[in-house]
Amino acid sequence: MSMLPRSLPPTTAPLRVTDILAAVPALVNGGEREQVRFREEIGRRFGVKHVFLSSSGKASLVQLLKAMASIRPGKDEVLLPAYTSFSVPSAVVAAGFKVALYDLDPQTLSPDLPSLERAVTVSTLCVVVCHLFGYPADVDAVRAVMRGSGAFLVDDAAQAMGARYQGRPVGTRGDAGLFSLGRGKPITAVEGGIAVTDSVELAAALTAVPPGPLPWHRPWLIAMKAAALVLLQRPGWYWIPRALPFLKVGESFFSPDVPVEGFSGFQASLGRRMLRRLDEINAARRALVQRLIGKAPAALKSSFVRPLPGAEPICLRLPILAEHLPVVPSLGIVASYPQSLNQVEPLLPSISGRRESCPGAAKIAARLRTLPTHAFVTEQDCAAIDSVLDSAARSAQQES
Repeated sequence: MSMLPRSLPPTTAPLRVTDILAAVPALVNGGEREQVRFREEIGRRFGVKHVFLSSSGKASLVQLLKAMASIRPGKDEVLLPAYTSFSVPSAVVAAGFKVALYDLDPQTLSPDLPSLERAVTVSTLCVVVCHLFGYPADVDAVRAVMRGSGAFLVDDAAQAMGARYQGRPVGTRGDAGLFSLGRGKPITAVEGGIAVTDSVELAAALTAVPPGPLPWHRPWLIAMKAAALVLLQRPGWYWIPRALPFLKVGESFFSPDVPVEGFSGFQASLGRRMLRRLDEINAARRALVQRLIGKAPAALKSSFVRPLPGAEPICLRLPILAEHLPVVPSLGIVASYPQSLNQVEPLLPSISGRRESCPGAAKIAARLRTLPTHAFVTEQDCAAIDSVLDSAARSAQQES
């Protein structure tokens, strides 16, 4: 029996040694063909015409915003959900735009439409809709609210690759879509971002703002990170990165320093192999979510985030609004983003002077916890999580 301390990552993609070995030839030959194939496979899988690869999801958003601004000059605000990854406003500010905010419905994490309608103005370049934790938002309702504004719609599926809403893949319902291949996303290439669009005009504008050159050593460094990730994503070893504060594992922070670089053939090879397993990975997550919710105390069942009618979430994490549920890092139970964006001090100078009140986002930030749903969660882990949920339910009942 191993004596190593066991610690579950809040989320991880199950990268394998065989994925890395299969991608090694692309380190040697540059992997240009792998990139072409990966773009083609993304296009076929999601039914999109134009696919662009870059160094991160943030970098892809920077490129998209600059491309949109070249088509709609003079618009300088990007409208974001007030609760989302801090990477999203980081990319907006890096691209040179102001941030405006709209509120969310805490029960579904979907946009609060009256708040959104108040926030859209003639200065709005685009509205970004984020499918948090793999739970689809109502993009069609957002588009209806935006009608006539002249703003673009970005369908941000960074956390939701493979999720569907009303039969269509998320990430494909806007003027442009985004996917991320970061370490904690549905599938991973260690790093990387994907922008997609069906618009010929937007595709041409994206082509005119290409990512910078990829430094020669980056593919080799990413390969080393991939090898480390295969080991350190496992619960028996995850305590190591968690114990090293300089790695900032699990932390969310605002930083407008966003390198926009290329995407390597090595990463494309990893991405292709994982894309083939996407349905299998997501099905396993959904099964684990059914197990966790099925055995959760009755008093907490209504606290889980509720998928919208017609939504097919992938459940990158299982979100629950339960202020009595403690954070238990060893079980992967975490609080996610610690603040709504209108409370992030370094971001405030970049927020538009029109301040939308966002009580829903504040409630989410204060109460939301997420449970792990990845492949390394065992039945024994589920039993331990059950115990934490039971204790939280008892605490809530005693206080009431």
